[in-house]
Amino acid sequence: MMRKAINDYSLYVFDLDGTLYDQPRLRRIMAFRLALYYGLHPYLAGELFVLQHFRKTKDKWTENASEADIIKKVAEETNTREEKVLQTVRKWIYDAPLTALPKTRDDALASWIEKLRKAGKKVAVLSDYPTEDKLKALGISVDRQYGPDDARIDELKPSPKGLITVMADFGISAEDVLMIGDRMEKDGKCAEAAGADHIILERKVNRRKPYEDQI
Repeated sequence: MMRKAINDYSLYVFDLDGTLYDQPRLRRIMAFRLALYYGLHPYLAGELFVLQHFRKTKDKWTENASEADIIKKVAEETNTREEKVLQTVRKWIYDAPLTALPKTRDDALASWIEKLRKAGKKVAVLSDYPTEDKLKALGISVDRQYGPDDARIDELKPSPKGLITVMADFGISAEDVLMIGDRMEKDGKCAEAAGADHIILERKVNRRKPYEDQI
């Protein structure tokens, strides 16, 4: 929902995963890499269960929680050491996809972000996953980025805590903020709880044509 024309806000806050790139396509690429790796290392195949459980748990989590809470829950439910869960998640969810990200970037959104900043608008990224390496891989620059490594934000979306922190840092009130994401239950609810407007994009980049005349 937007109360203004799309280019009339002062602060634009983008989700990262599934918003700035085509997540379904990235997951297909990673599924191939996982199948190849664990086909050659079948004795490590238990890690696949940990990865699947982590992604499912984090994607469906709608209560206020931190990244550490998710890791702990997955460790308990898969009977795996927390350190092992974290190591596996870092390898396959945080690090390995970086080389595939450029192929899946939403070039239209990347171009719009560049135009917004040239026009003097403020742009931030707010994600439940680490942001710095992914933004570098995507070749996207923003004014500030916020992820689970920010000690002030110990809750995942749809908690509004992260977005409220972003607005406070920029000194911009909610009515002048637009949140752009790909999931209503996460990004949309986060924006609503913080009093900000939002746009929810299609998850597949090639289905975002209705937004092309806006961006």
